[in-house]
Amino acid sequence: MRRYIIVFMEQTIGVKRLTQIPGDEGEAWFECRDDEEALAYVSAHFFQRVRSCARAELTSMAIVPSPAGAGARLVDDSLENPHFHEFYIRHNSRTKLLEVDFESTVTGLVEA
Repeated sequence: MRRYIIVFMEQTIGVKRLTQIPGDEGEAWFECRDDEEALAYVSAHFFQRVRSCARAELTSMAIVPSPAGAGARLVDDSLENPHFHEFYIRHNSRTKLLEVDFESTVTGLVEA
């Protein structure tokens, strides 16, 4: 299982970059098995929130069981996981669906 974080971004006047929506409405956490399940979860549970913001950013961390068997911890395995992506999600007003914004995602990977 992985813990996913979705951050809802907005364009603020006078700021060149997108910024996180302030307060509790600016992010959400949930758990899924993989990226495909996470994208389906976002469409089912956060459709209106993504629709009303400029873009949502979806990242994940691995949930690793404690060796002692008491609980688990979150591990940022982005450098070890060859399938790691930070997805940018937007509402497509033409299709009325949430879609991965591949152009922004690829740009983000190239800049990194």
